[in-house]
Amino acid sequence: MPAAYHRHSASASSATTGSGARVARQFSGEHLPARSASSNEGLSPTPVSFTTSEDEVSNPASAKTSLLDESYVKQQGAGWAFLSRRVRHHHPNLAYINDAGLDNRPFSLRKFFVFLCLVFVLFGSAWMIRRDHGKRMAQKAATIDVYLPPIAQLSVPDDSPQPDPLQWLRQNTIINFDEIPEQYQQSLLETRPNAAFIALVRNSEVEEMVYSMTKLEARFNSRPTHKYDWVFFNDEEFSEEFMSSIRNATNSQCYFEIIPREHWSIPSWVDTTRFDVGRQFMGSIGVGKAWLQSYHHMCRWNAGLFAQEKRLDNYEFFWRVEPGVDFSCNINYDVFRFMRDNNMAYGFNMAILDDARSFPSLWDRTKTFIKHNRDMIHEDADYAWLLQDPLEEEDVSHTSQRFDEDDSSHYFDSLEYNNCQFYSNFEVGSLTFFRSEKHKAYFEHLDKAGGFYYERFGDAPIHTLSVSLFLPKSRIWYFRDIGYAHGLCEQCPPHQFRLTIDSETQHNPHARALVINVSLSEKHRRWEVMSQDVIRQGGIPSLACGCTVSAIDHNNAKLVPFESKQHKPEHPCIRLYLGGKWLEKKADWDPEAEIAAGRDGSGGYLLDGLESNPFESAAAPTNHNEGG
Repeated sequence: MPAAYHRHSASASSATTGSGARVARQFSGEHLPARSASSNEGLSPTPVSFTTSEDEVSNPASAKTSLLDESYVKQQGAGWAFLSRRVRHHHPNLAYINDAGLDNRPFSLRKFFVFLCLVFVLFGSAWMIRRDHGKRMAQKAATIDVYLPPIAQLSVPDDSPQPDPLQWLRQNTIINFDEIPEQYQQSLLETRPNAAFIALVRNSEVEEMVYSMTKLEARFNSRPTHKYDWVFFNDEEFSEEFMSSIRNATNSQCYFEIIPREHWSIPSWVDTTRFDVGRQFMGSIGVGKAWLQSYHHMCRWNAGLFAQEKRLDNYEFFWRVEPGVDFSCNINYDVFRFMRDNNMAYGFNMAILDDARSFPSLWDRTKTFIKHNRDMIHEDADYAWLLQDPLEEEDVSHTSQRFDEDDSSHYFDSLEYNNCQFYSNFEVGSLTFFRSEKHKAYFEHLDKAGGFYYERFGDAPIHTLSVSLFLPKSRIWYFRDIGYAHGLCEQCPPHQFRLTIDSETQHNPHARALVINVSLSEKHRRWEVMSQDVIRQGGIPSLACGCTVSAIDHNNAKLVPFESKQHKPEHPCIRLYLGGKWLEKKADWDPEAEIAAGRDGSGGYLLDGLESNPFESAAAPTNHNEGG
């Protein structure tokens, strides 16, 4: 190939003669700029003519392609290679294209076209995103997240005026606390109840305790209107490390108390030899922690003695917090204020089955107490949900019997405790109640019999029986909306659903009062959103949880060994407590088919506890006297 047509050899070709030399001079001078110079320098729109000799262009095709820089051809591809440099220099529309393929003119149709394309793409994408966002916002407006807690059906009608906890929750649930005026926040802080979190904890459990506090502070107590005290109990001195870590976990006041010796020792009336033999036997058959002497002390203290501690004298309510527990949902109202304003004495969030081997004589001793202290039993007490008839193998919770027969009643004597209990590791309660003569009398009756040591009487069944005997059911509250987890037991409330209006709404006066403009909502989007907003106001604003919703009876038998032969109630404990619609099963349910599928045959319920729609669940009307 002639040297005159190679860019990097152009200077060397200047020594040649004839027309070939003239071509070399043209391409090696100002008409062929170097890579570092501007492509506009020395260019003219006037065509340049040149000739070549036949020996220099013996093959026209090879002469055409040889005008190109071989390295540039490799970069730009074969398509650009067929456009010769001669054509680019002589075509008026391509005169400003340099060797790198770039148009260096300050303005060109090509640049303008590319700019228009970019503008179109950007504005088109923005429009599409905005349109999709509008659709999502419309869907969000139609998805109303509200919550109505399931309320137990009362067996005994009570026509006396009652507080309305649902209305209270509607009015006092605050999602965004920043919207509350500072003056109102200060008023709430000054009028808060006398309440405290209490924890029985050891020095070695400092990390677990700080974890529980961090969760509860974030979900509840860190609000400026709360800041409730923390009171910690131990049977020995708290270490400086423990107290320092605890104080760093909260801005609230912390107290560290040593349990008196008489509240954490074997009572004088207990035969220690019998106790040692009994706890070793219960441990050998698998009764949880029954071999630990400290565990018996703990159960006794939690069952009744805790309320007698001097540090708690000035408090009205308590919230029990265990080390190493998780609170998974935001609590958007003041739990203690809810208890006080609605005259509640006890709150729980799980009712589960307990191991009957822990307290074989508990019910017999409780029946004895009932027979001798019938005047202490509340006239509206409902403890039928805790009993079952062993002969008929069915629960008696569907009856409204008050069990106020005389001492000769054979039916009452034949009934058995079904071993259901409120899971007391989470409980919110009235210290006034647990200091009352009724509860103290019941606790001392069991304590004098030695049941906390000869057996393993737990605080959970004792609290359950006590509040069910001495309180009306309207003063017990199911905190289904408080997400909680401790060991095996956990519960996560319903916190998302799409609100729908079904045929049942038309038969529910509470729901019917909330629904307006239903016919218009079918045709007009605006009316639909407005009507649904009215329905939302009938519930409690949505929950924000970091857990997956669990069925209402998810934890029922987790404390009972799989191989246990104890007689189990017909329905899960929480369903027995709620009653009413929660006990209804599907017409086509086949328990045998469920067992064959590998499950326990206890399913088939119309309501699984995943619902929070007030029109599709067993949530009671605002009047507590109506069914759930």
